[in-house]
Amino acid sequence: MSRRRLRDPQAERLRALLPLAPSSPPRIPTVRPRELAPIARIVAELGGRLTDAPPPNIFTTLGQHPRLFRGWLYYSAHLMPFGRLPRRDTELVILRVAWRCRSVYEWRQHVPLALRIGLAPEQIDAIAEQHSINSLTGRQQALLAASDDLLAQRALTEATWHQVRANLTDREVIELCLLIGHYQGLASFDRRTRDRTRDQPPVTAASAARRTPRRPTERAMARPIIRSG
Repeated sequence: MSRRRLRDPQAERLRALLPLAPSSPPRIPTVRPRELAPIARIVAELGGRLTDAPPPNIFTTLGQHPRLFRGWLYYSAHLMPFGRLPRRDTELVILRVAWRCRSVYEWRQHVPLALRIGLAPEQIDAIAEQHSINSLTGRQQALLAASDDLLAQRALTEATWHQVRANLTDREVIELCLLIGHYQGLASFDRRTRDRTRDQPPVTAASAARRTPRRPTERAMARPIIRSG
């Protein structure tokens, strides 16, 4: 039996807290992983395996801009999964951003990841305001407060600032602010360029004819190497 058929009922319940809306054709269609440059193809396929789902649309959309994708991937990876914040903190913040931005795609992609790295179901319920925040630690409550402030007013209140400083180091605070902004940006990108909330099959050969053709040399010019500078 396929792993994709053995979905965790708890994960499915939590994913459904942000229900799917009727989908519409994406403004920028996704493509099949094999149509992407090597780095984007590998990342897209790996992302699907990690979430037991089709390759994430964020990769099969962003990956169509190879040069930008490499730079974005390098930056994004320094926030998650290779940031200084513990992975549980990172996933908690990403889910809160997804919840506040009503990003169904982002929420449904990260619920399984959050469960896998150790967030408890009741903690995810609390992120989605379905459960008391008493299930969260003081540090986790500070992360949620910072996320809410930055998303709502682009600044931290004095009360939230003191709460954050009592729990995080300077470097963690810097990373937290960038993490929140980054995933808010991804949520906006997803909604504005694809205008849909769920994975759909990539474009077929027939529909691809309606898209602007790529230059023949694009893949040859895309060097699948991320330099650290």
